[in-house]
Amino acid sequence: MRSVLVSLLGASVLVIGSVANGQVIATPPVQTETAPVVKPTSSEAEFGGRLTGISGDAARFEQFRDLREGPTLDRIRYQRSEPGWGFLASADHVGYRDQRYEAGFTRNGRMKASLEWDQVPFFYSTDTRTPFTSPTPGVFRLDDSFQAAIQGGGATRPIFGTDLRRFDLRSQRNTAAARLYYRATHALDLHVLFRSTGRTGAQPWGASLGQSNAVELAVPVDRRTNDLNATAEWSNTRALARVAYDGSWFTNRIKTLIFDNPLSATDQLSPGASSQGRMALWPDSTAHTVSAAGSVALPGRSRAFSSVSVGTWLQNDALLPFTINTAIAPLPLSRPTAEADARIIAMNYRVTSRPTPKLWMNAQFKSYDFNNRTPRFIEPRYVGVDGAVVSSSTGGSEPFGYVRHFVDLDASYSATAFAALRLGYGRERDHRTFRFLEETVEQTIRASLDSTSLTWGSMRVQYEHGVRTGRGLDEEVFGDIGEQTSLRQFDISDRRRDRVTALVEVVPLASLGFNASAAIGQDHRPGAVFGLRDNNLRTVTLGVDASRNEALLLGAQYSFENYGTLQHSRQASPGPQFDDPTRDWSTDMNEDVHTMTADVTLPHIAPRTTARLAYDYVHADARYVYLVPSNSTLAQPQQLPAVRNVIQRGNADVRYSLSRQFGVGLGYAFESYDAHDFARSPGTLDSPFLPALINLMYLNRPYRAHIASVRLFCTW
Repeated sequence: MRSVLVSLLGASVLVIGSVANGQVIATPPVQTETAPVVKPTSSEAEFGGRLTGISGDAARFEQFRDLREGPTLDRIRYQRSEPGWGFLASADHVGYRDQRYEAGFTRNGRMKASLEWDQVPFFYSTDTRTPFTSPTPGVFRLDDSFQAAIQGGGATRPIFGTDLRRFDLRSQRNTAAARLYYRATHALDLHVLFRSTGRTGAQPWGASLGQSNAVELAVPVDRRTNDLNATAEWSNTRALARVAYDGSWFTNRIKTLIFDNPLSATDQLSPGASSQGRMALWPDSTAHTVSAAGSVALPGRSRAFSSVSVGTWLQNDALLPFTINTAIAPLPLSRPTAEADARIIAMNYRVTSRPTPKLWMNAQFKSYDFNNRTPRFIEPRYVGVDGAVVSSSTGGSEPFGYVRHFVDLDASYSATAFAALRLGYGRERDHRTFRFLEETVEQTIRASLDSTSLTWGSMRVQYEHGVRTGRGLDEEVFGDIGEQTSLRQFDISDRRRDRVTALVEVVPLASLGFNASAAIGQDHRPGAVFGLRDNNLRTVTLGVDASRNEALLLGAQYSFENYGTLQHSRQASPGPQFDDPTRDWSTDMNEDVHTMTADVTLPHIAPRTTARLAYDYVHADARYVYLVPSNSTLAQPQQLPAVRNVIQRGNADVRYSLSRQFGVGLGYAFESYDAHDFARSPGTLDSPFLPALINLMYLNRPYRAHIASVRLFCTW
């Protein structure tokens, strides 16, 4: 559901005047007997005002955008074209947190340069509350007298309620980019890109001094990433060669998080009893990659392609001591800095061929080698949750690495002019270091039947079957770290996967089209007694598109998605319970998602008038059912309520052309969001003080929003 909502928010921005991201439906110019003269210089602007009414969670409504009411300059463009060169400048949402600017210069056939500035806000909450204060960035303090009262047994967490502070929780990402394309010769192109992305503000962060003692903090964010790409490309009618360098430099100005323990005012020798906790935040790092690629035409209507890249990832920040608890004697570190180093070598080789008009073939080999060269930390002992010195079951760190090889073969044969049969085979082999399975091999076969250019439309049916198996598993390793020996990890466990998809498009008329698709799939992990066992999906989509003499454009679609998972676990402590099957339990999750979209455009609803209506609706329900066997010695589980998310979005926009240079537009948009989530709803987190947590009250709250806008369009 979350991915569906994010996709809708990214792809279906509120019109509020049909101007978001420059998507304006222009009224066709008045037709005359002679074609209009193209001016070497042209400009356009869109400005007006916006009224916004929001009830409920305003932060979630504006999460990645700024829709405050007030005057707006939503769009401005300036373009100049002269013989041999051109210039373009644009600005969107000027003065708001999601504003964007761009300027570009082109010298025809020789050079193209551009500058960009883009802002993306992230608004978390307007109702955030916390008893913590932050005297310096990254340090969070509580009232000492309250800590002492709780430590002495005279109070509990709610004592901090008299010291709560309310604030807006938000962050901002600003990106500046510069691009340069230069044609050095007829066959040689040069490209340079530099992008700098900075993020500031704060975000929710979980910190813990043990399972029964956790806090949620508004951790400060002040970091920047600088990326550089330089590419040289040579090409002619038969071949292409490219070399490139990519560099990335990440810098974080706040490296450490320190926070007070709400249950203890003094350091003690007990798990979770330190007066404060400390953890590392994002370390500075760099990445450098050199790559080369090329392709060449071969006889028999064939082409070969290859690419090779070599990269290095580096991180060498200072390491934090094992604990901040002064009651524990310091343990020496095996080295003062991380010395993290990874070498990545990636290769891709591909050959495609169409030896006959009916036969197409493809062969591809890919390799990815993540060589983790970070030296191991030899640490036989460490400090657990800032409370006691414990022995390490692994003797230190385990720098994970892997090598992945992938072979893919495809062939398509067109038996008739309207149908093609395609067969494919893929094999992926992964070798890992410091994982329970040293090697996994997944083999996949694919088959599809395509029918195109039919008088009534087209169709496609595809089947995919894959089997992944692992080698080198030593189940005793699970026991050494206190895990069930029949536990299997999600990404490397043995798996059988089956998928069937079908797509049909019917076009009875040139102005009318229907489409339908369906898919069914299942993942089964036969060797996993504990962990994820099954993962199933079913989807159905129906759509229609229609038009009438360029006077009506209509599109509508409905889709249904169903996802189900089954996971097994055991509630057991070390000892006799550990191997007792009567303490097993399972989670059966089932989620249904309904999505409906409709869009109607009326380019000529009236003289000089264009109108557009759009509506989106998404409804998702997920239920987690907890199961125990008939002979269970566990108490019957209390079932949780279903998780429900509903979002509706509708907008209407009308534009009227006063003249060739001026137009006026009216827009209205409506959006609502409703959520019932047993984990982060107001009914669950109705207090910032829970038995084991001080939380920020960053919740899934519903909202309703109405937006009205009036705009004036000018072109000159």
